[in-house]
Amino acid sequence: MQIILKRDVQNVGEAGDLVNVKDGYARNYLLPKNYAELATPGAIQNREQNIARIKAKQEKLHAEALAKAEQIEKIGQLELSAKAGESGKLFGTITTKRLCEELLEKAGIEIDKKTISLNAPINKIGEYTMLIKLTSKVKTELKVVVTASEVIKESIEEPAENAEENV
Repeated sequence: MQIILKRDVQNVGEAGDLVNVKDGYARNYLLPKNYAELATPGAIQNREQNIARIKAKQEKLHAEALAKAEQIEKIGQLELSAKAGESGKLFGTITTKRLCEELLEKAGIEIDKKTISLNAPINKIGEYTMLIKLTSKVKTELKVVVTASEVIKESIEEPAENAEENV
């Protein structure tokens, strides 16, 4: 099925592109989410008239993404602290949402949590690298250093000992 993309779709194309996709993908995903429209003769003619407007919008988004990427690279690394056990394992994980909040708080950079991808979950003290995909062409990496704000002693008590003390 031939469609015209209204916005960038990963692994398919950019806004304004005329692409061929499988019928089910178009009917069940792209068209209902308003990511694309059917490539009718009228839509193709309209696309050609609006191609300059679409390209100008993409260039503006690209310039904004480059500016954000430059700001992120200036940070160098993002330092976080969380409660951890003696072995270095965190109580809970650090999510992409928290990473976005920390970037906004510490550097004033607002990004969507969906643009962040981690190569491993952040659930231990250490250094991690997060990849931030601002657009399909603009990507940047940021180092995340996780330290312990509070070390909590890990102790496993046997239930039998507790029962004797309570009696």
